[in-house]
Amino acid sequence: SFFSNITSEFPHLLDRIFSNTSLGHRLLERLDGRNLRHAFYLISPYETAVERVEEVPNYGIEVSTWWFIFILIEFSLLFSTGREDRLALNDSITSISAGMLSQCFKFGGRTVAIFLYVFIWNHFRILDLPWDSPWTWILCLFFQDFMYYLGHRAVHEAGFFWGLHTIHHSSEYYNFSTALRQAAIQDAGLALYDVLQAPFIPPPIFLVHRYFSEIFQFVMHTSLVGSCGPLGLIFNTPSHHRVHHGRNPYCIDKNYGGVFIIWDRMFNTFEAERPEDPPIYGLITNEGTFNQLWLQFHTLIHILFFKAWERDEKGEPKFNGFIQKLKASFYPPGWYPGVPTRTFFHWKSLVDPSHGVPEVSLPAIKYNPPLKIWMKVYLFSHFLLLLAIFFHFEYDRNHLTYIDFSCKLGFFIVSMQTLGSFFDRRSVSLEWRERVNGRRLRWFAPLLEILRCMGVLSYYSLLMLDPTGPRPHRIFPCTLFSLSALTMALYGILECVNKRRIRPKEDEKNVAISMGDRPTLEKSDSVGGDGPFSRNL
Repeated sequence: SFFSNITSEFPHLLDRIFSNTSLGHRLLERLDGRNLRHAFYLISPYETAVERVEEVPNYGIEVSTWWFIFILIEFSLLFSTGREDRLALNDSITSISAGMLSQCFKFGGRTVAIFLYVFIWNHFRILDLPWDSPWTWILCLFFQDFMYYLGHRAVHEAGFFWGLHTIHHSSEYYNFSTALRQAAIQDAGLALYDVLQAPFIPPPIFLVHRYFSEIFQFVMHTSLVGSCGPLGLIFNTPSHHRVHHGRNPYCIDKNYGGVFIIWDRMFNTFEAERPEDPPIYGLITNEGTFNQLWLQFHTLIHILFFKAWERDEKGEPKFNGFIQKLKASFYPPGWYPGVPTRTFFHWKSLVDPSHGVPEVSLPAIKYNPPLKIWMKVYLFSHFLLLLAIFFHFEYDRNHLTYIDFSCKLGFFIVSMQTLGSFFDRRSVSLEWRERVNGRRLRWFAPLLEILRCMGVLSYYSLLMLDPTGPRPHRIFPCTLFSLSALTMALYGILECVNKRRIRPKEDEKNVAISMGDRPTLEKSDSVGGDGPFSRNL
């Protein structure tokens, strides 16, 4: 009763402190008991069943403020207990940025499957189950989770589908921010399995459970919760999902379940966490970059267009003939000629998912190029600003014009690429950096940041011409991005001057390297994967 009184008075308190369009109001109004329950899938048919798709709220956005509270609590606990090695600023920002990008590619904030789903329901439904029946709601709870199991397994095993999901497994850390590292176009693959229930499950009931299936899995991504005991016999748990994210041989292609783990037990894809061999996170060959677009799309492009043309150490093709080259794109990502497979549903799975997967070398060295403290503060500040703009975007996206939507999407992508360039301390892959004059590359990240700032200034300069004119909410970003552009220009100049001073010493060092030897890379740069193709765990 006391909690109910507090939460009922909370909106009135917010109205007295913030305007109803301010970011503070929009975020804090979501911090109520209802959304906290929703974060754990604690819902009932009577509060979530609606007749029309348009009446289904975007539950993911509604619980997002609680997600960030969870992230802050988890990070505080990790720091206070001496386990700060379980997180990194560059990795967490990359993960959250991926989550933002994935939301931008949802139409109206909803999964792309809903459009095809509604079409099938309207024209090809077999059963007309009542939308307001608790039994329809409960049936969808289980059937949607089974469809998620199929779709999730497909994006791991069904050839190029893996390219739709790789980024989610590319983090070498496992914390709540990792849950947000989502693929921008993964919904296109999962949609094929979502719509299998369209002939008998009403669209709004499907959409409710589709939202909550994703929401529930956020709390699975933590290393702070151990075994959940008997709950782990039926439900997915953080322990089960840690195995799914591991790159140890026993972890590969295991524990696909979303809410329930019973599907993995039924189809022999379940594996318990081993305390004596805890999961090491990431890909079999880790990416070694924070480039957002590279992480999102390079595996998909490689499997579709380049894997079939790979050659072995002797220069011989690994895939001979048209059929084998076709299989390279549709068979499991780890498949090569001679590796045994078996059929599951409509795709091929490896008989032994751990085939060819090496044991993890310990201690596992994570990709984490160092940055100066002032640069971390600068990048983190601009990331917080990016996050604030994104939250406003999610509130207003259905009212934006196509031009405004496109401008904001472009701003998000350029900002994410800029952050990744600074985190990598390089603009291109390691191989390119070895071939191209480094002096030209040192300017890339600062130059990209200057161009980003100039783009924002141009946008606001145009806005100043409307009747509203130069108001404080427009002058502030203009001032901030002007100072940022000047800071980056000065930083780039100083970097070039400093590199020029130490270049003679580098030249002397390079002369001492024999032609038969290859220079040793910095530890922080040497742990990334060389090839463009990496299979997950």
